[in-house]
Amino acid sequence: MKNFIRIFFLSFLFIFFIFICFAQENKETVYLIDFAEVKVFPNYTKETFIHQKIKIESEKGKKLSHLQIPYDSEREKVKFIEGYTLLPNGKKINITSKDIKIVTPAEFTEYTSLYPGYKVMSINFSGVEIGSIIEYKYKIFSYKPLIENHFWDGFYFQSTEPFILSRYELTVPKKLKIKIYQKDIELLEKKEKAGFITYVWEKRNVPAIIEEILMPPLKEIVPKVYVSTFQSWEEIGKWFYEIAKDEKSKDDTVSKLVEQLIKDKKTEEEKIVTLYNYVCGNIRYVGLEIGIHGYKPHSPEEVLKAKYGDCKDKANLLKKMLEVAGIKSYLALVNTDSKIEKEIPFPGQFNHAILAIQRENSYIFLDPTTEVMKYPEIPPYEQGKFSLVCGEKAELIEIPVSPSERNVKRRSILASIDENGNLKGEVELIPTGIFEASLRNSLRYLKQIERERSLARDLNSSLPGTKLLSLEISGIDSLEEQLIERYKFFTSGYGIKLTNKLIFQPVIIDKLTDLSIVSLEERKYPLRLGIIYIKQEIIDYKLPENFEIEAIPDSVKIEEYFGKFVLNIKKIDNVLKVERILEINKMEIMPDEYKKFKEFYKRIAFYDRLPVILNIKGN
Repeated sequence: MKNFIRIFFLSFLFIFFIFICFAQENKETVYLIDFAEVKVFPNYTKETFIHQKIKIESEKGKKLSHLQIPYDSEREKVKFIEGYTLLPNGKKINITSKDIKIVTPAEFTEYTSLYPGYKVMSINFSGVEIGSIIEYKYKIFSYKPLIENHFWDGFYFQSTEPFILSRYELTVPKKLKIKIYQKDIELLEKKEKAGFITYVWEKRNVPAIIEEILMPPLKEIVPKVYVSTFQSWEEIGKWFYEIAKDEKSKDDTVSKLVEQLIKDKKTEEEKIVTLYNYVCGNIRYVGLEIGIHGYKPHSPEEVLKAKYGDCKDKANLLKKMLEVAGIKSYLALVNTDSKIEKEIPFPGQFNHAILAIQRENSYIFLDPTTEVMKYPEIPPYEQGKFSLVCGEKAELIEIPVSPSERNVKRRSILASIDENGNLKGEVELIPTGIFEASLRNSLRYLKQIERERSLARDLNSSLPGTKLLSLEISGIDSLEEQLIERYKFFTSGYGIKLTNKLIFQPVIIDKLTDLSIVSLEERKYPLRLGIIYIKQEIIDYKLPENFEIEAIPDSVKIEEYFGKFVLNIKKIDNVLKVERILEINKMEIMPDEYKKFKEFYKRIAFYDRLPVILNIKGN
């Protein structure tokens, strides 16, 4: 999950697998050659040739000594042509058959009954050290197209490592009608020979991208080429609608289960909630996307029997269950990682399947793979993204962004501070939206002692010296209940005692201390916050009897178009009341907005640090 799930179609862009995987993980390597040559034949089979030559210039770069090439053995074959390690002293160590193995990754072996084709060619390069060069060539033969009578592909020309040469060659039959999308790169050459057309794109001496915290994914910002034989999004949507159609089955297990689950449910919404919660809680999510099952779901009966499935399997099971209940819904495709390029109909841009239920002129989108999001919420990494709703009339629809009022972390604290500065607190935390889902996900598989230790660690990160006294959690096991966390804690020496004065910060837990996201002076890329939300902390302090308030911070309210901050502090009798609200209502801060956002963040941190000063009565 993300943060609960990580969902990727492994079938997307095999030709660039090594580039994407390693470029993000390693630094201080140089790609001397990054070359892909793809040839498509009239029957839509294809041959992909990869040639990479990499100089290792850091310890991290040494991880490249283990090369993995994933493929679908049901429709593809891999041929490793040659490879070697060239040591700094000039010695050359060639790859031999002993260094190459075909494996099914251990973490996937239990799922081979539904996903039998997933294989990896694993190659180990010997002797790799700093200053070494590794070079390899291999081919992937796709003897059965992923989608009949269609082809698509893509290539990226930049990453977090420098490229000396990055080149992509595509050869297609002259009669094949293709769409080409280019971003920040121009076609270098187009040549025709023997009924085929070859397109060439190339970049030389490409600098490394300097990463920024919370920047967009690399695929959004680097020079790239996408190629597709699909002429419209509607064509893709209709194809997926047809391939995902439920085949007639004599097995009535799904129908019987649905009838049992909704027998006491009267409204349509009650039925949707019940069936959605069932699929979330009883069908385990497995992120294995490869081969024809990268797009075609398994039958609902298979998935229900296995009790696990990938995104499209879980969404398709829910679709069938809703259909039994008389509710029409559609499978929908979305990218959980990055924004798609709408200009080119390219199925490889999607990496996830969800469900869309039509409501008048709009849709309710549901994602049963999260397993922790309450109806009708959808993960924030899908909000604001374009989704291809695959029905009789396929449409590209932007998923709405939930307002900040749907993602609230409301914390109420009854606190007391004694004359020595020790703090006691009783906390009630009521989260909604993404905060409730995140807390449920982080705690649901932990034992009580593990939950207590986790909370104690979190408290000590903002309140050093804190001891957790008790913890009670309710509503964690059911999406139909509100998750509530209640706990008590004791922090020694929270306040600082100076002769006849006691000084402490009134904001306890939600204070802003980490300014890492605004640490840069300026940004080249957007700051992608990814969620809009409200955090509210309400504190009632009982003050020591022999002290009186000498000074408290003035109340403050800061309003910007991207957020709001409110801090209200007032004294009623012997109780100090503190209310702190932070609201963020923009998911992405553009580079020209960053300076203003940085100042907003710094001002919040300043006000969160301001102290209350108590004085011994009579002094």
